[in-house]
Amino acid sequence: MKLQNLFPVSAILLAALFTGCSSKLDSNLETVSPGSSVNSAVIGATTSNSTMAVDLKSAANFGILSGVAITSTGFGTINGLNVGIYPGARSSVIGFPPTIIVNGSVFASDDATSGTLALMMQAKQDLSDAYTFAESAISPLPVIVAGDQGGKTLTPGIYKSKSTLMIHSGDLTLDAQGDSTAIWIFQVGSALTTVGGAGGNVILTGGAQAKNIFWQITSSATLGANTSFNGNLLALSSITLDSGAKVTGRVLARNGAVTLASTNIITKP
Repeated sequence: MKLQNLFPVSAILLAALFTGCSSKLDSNLETVSPGSSVNSAVIGATTSNSTMAVDLKSAANFGILSGVAITSTGFGTINGLNVGIYPGARSSVIGFPPTIIVNGSVFASDDATSGTLALMMQAKQDLSDAYTFAESAISPLPVIVAGDQGGKTLTPGIYKSKSTLMIHSGDLTLDAQGDSTAIWIFQVGSALTTVGGAGGNVILTGGAQAKNIFWQITSSATLGANTSFNGNLLALSSITLDSGAKVTGRVLARNGAVTLASTNIITKP
């Protein structure tokens, strides 16, 4: 009789314990519906930045990478990074000088120097892999954006545009909120354009670093005259820098050409 009396009591105690634990677990869960405009900084705090990191590998050694041609039509400077082309030939690298490369060199797939062809093949493969990683990144949940981002302030996270993305009506500010390891990935469904000048720049604040910003562009990118831009441009097609445009980051075109106008500066982030 004593054992029989214990069973109902034990069952009640176990049920109460399970209910309490379940309530605590439920209180720590947050439901996020697909496509919601969530605070990506909050998600990033619970998602290791290492899961978002886009590893450029050997492509990180290049300030400019192109598939077919690199043309500079005026004076400019590449600081601390190389210039490379693959599978295009050295004859398709034009304008170096007058554009100068400080602490870097030009590498082309047809250079006679031993190992250069393998070097350029690897750099292009690493760029392709980085592009694919950025394009397919889904954690934290991408925030859908569209049109002109000028005048906005964005916290770390993944931002996805289904068509052309613009920075025209003002500067775009990227705020790391004190986290110097914070990462941004912009997935641009078509082209990226900036107007440059008084607006249209990419400004960093709160400890944000250009090396942690990645712009995956499904077609081409054009930085308007006198744009001050931060981040790594990974374009499937071509990249154009109009007169006076400056990039702290990298200009990497998988298949198309890279064209510089005059007084362009690309600086290692």
